[in-house]
Formats: sequence, C-alpha cells, structure tokens
Amino acid sequence: MAEQIEKEKPYWQRYYEKNRAKILPKRRKSWKAYYLNHKQELLIKTRRKKWALKQEVLTHYGNGKCACVNCSFDDIRALSIDHIEGGGHKERLKLGKGLDRGGVSFYRFLRQRGYPEGYQTLCMNCQVIKQVKTPIELL
Repeated sequence: MAEQIEKEKPYWQRYYEKNRAKILPKRRKSWKAYYLNHKQELLIKTRRKKWALKQEVLTHYGNGKCACVNCSFDDIRALSIDHIEGGGHKERLKLGKGLDRGGVSFYRFLRQRGYPEGYQTLCMNCQVIKQVKTPIELL
C-alpha cells in the first residue's frame, strides 16, 4: 500500500524527498542572493500586499467602505478593527501565538475565517472614546 502511494506522487516530489539534504542548501543560497539583489523591490511588494489586505478587511467591516462606521473618517492610517463587544485582548490571548500582535496577522486571521461577525471598522478617535465609555472588565 505504501509503495503504491509512493508511486502516485509526482517524480519531482519523490526526487525532492530523496535529495532534500542536497537541495535545501543550494536553494537557500540562491534565495539569499536573489533577496540581496532585489531587496528594495521585495520590501515594496510586501508592503503593498499588507496595505491591500488591510484595506480589504477594513472595507468589509466598514459596511462596504474603508471608513469608520461611526464618523466616516477614511484615512486608512488611522483605521483599525474593533471588537464590538470588547474583549479583544482576551481573544488574542485565547487564539494563541502569532495573533497577539494584531495587525496583518489578525487581518489574515479574519479573512481566513470568512470574516466572522463581531467586528467593525473604527478610527482611532472613536476607538479611544469607546474605550473610555466601556467598563474596564470588558477590555
């Protein structure tokens, strides 16, 4: 049975598994050289992808607009995701490592989960106002 499964794998995959120890150092070396030669382009590309993801998530939770749901402020630099019922810190701790920072990893998490309910787009002013009005145990 195991032999049959092994034969069903594509040739390149079988070759890679057998020669992994030889392939990886060469691959690392070539990727490092590529990165060093194209560092600025790769950084710009990564930054654009992160901003596009942020805009996509904020637009979804901003009711179709990349703007605050309270005051319609639309400067993406000051927009963020708000937990409608509070408890964002506790949720990030519960979800585990990688999401404790928020930001891009949290936006990725929301997109991968199909944009779950319970979030909204708020500007930082509205976030602070909400935080001051909210009892401390919800945070």
